[in-house]
Amino acid sequence: MRLLWLRPSTGDNISVRRERIAEHLRKHGVEVDIRDSSGFDAFPAALQALTGDYDVIAGNVRIGLYIGYPIARLLRKPFLGDVSDPLSDIESLPQPIFRVLEWYEWYVLKRTDAAIFVYESSFREAKARGIDAVKLPNAVDYEKFADPDVAVVSETQEILETDGVDLQKPMAVYIGGFSREYHVTDILRAAREASDWQFVFVGEGPLEQEVVAAAAALQNVHFPGAFEYRMMPGFLAHADAGFCFKDAEQPLKLKEYGAAGIPAIVQSGELERWYDDDELIFTEPTAEAISCLLTGVSAEALTESGEKLQNATNDFTWGRVAEEYLEILKKAVSDS
Repeated sequence: MRLLWLRPSTGDNISVRRERIAEHLRKHGVEVDIRDSSGFDAFPAALQALTGDYDVIAGNVRIGLYIGYPIARLLRKPFLGDVSDPLSDIESLPQPIFRVLEWYEWYVLKRTDAAIFVYESSFREAKARGIDAVKLPNAVDYEKFADPDVAVVSETQEILETDGVDLQKPMAVYIGGFSREYHVTDILRAAREASDWQFVFVGEGPLEQEVVAAAAALQNVHFPGAFEYRMMPGFLAHADAGFCFKDAEQPLKLKEYGAAGIPAIVQSGELERWYDDDELIFTEPTAEAISCLLTGVSAEALTESGEKLQNATNDFTWGRVAEEYLEILKKAVSDS
């Protein structure tokens, strides 16, 4: 079986859901091609879909879903819609644009061969709209983070020390995309006040130059670069806290922090509906609030929060998610 998976353009070294699922699908013999499809990537992605001999086309919200569906229908191929982020992520758009995209998204999802939802809120709305939805939440390769490979821990230690990180001081990490919506700028500003902490940024994205500039100006800010997924458990093994300022039900990053047993500093909001106060460290995502939190929190409180979050993180693995995807793909092909 050959699968083309259209996704928003996120960067080569950002751990995202489809990459993890595709890794396991390939073990089951599925040929998976993942293509960026945002902006200037849209045309070559569409061309590949039109000229490639694929059995199924899948599309992640938003753009992968939007352009993948009409192409799949044109080719008379099964289409799988993957809603990995809620519509609330784009509510900040001008209302006329948001309403059009909202209408089109639900229009597509009602007509896909399979509609998969990550978030409980989106899943419930889909069911209420009469969509035959499947819920497959985010997962984590738990053991890789809870008991990281010694060689990877050693390798990341060398990378951090080479970059000048003082591992004798408490270290807060940000892993993922450098975007304004994740309050990267606020974290950088907090570093100026929380000088006793080391701030380590691992990833890439639109605000990368801002991170580079802060790392050059401040002794406690470090940007060793972007690294492949296998290295993430090693970086987290050295961390004392992790930032996750995505106001959503179950950010993927939070699963990785939880499996690693490090406390997660998050913003108040959606996560309060799903986690207890002792499982996450809630704060406002402003420079002042972040720096006050870090300068005032005790090592004991951090350890306790990390342990609580680890206990709350289940061992629902990407392998199990991929197995369910495989069954959905097989059914879509057989029904077509």
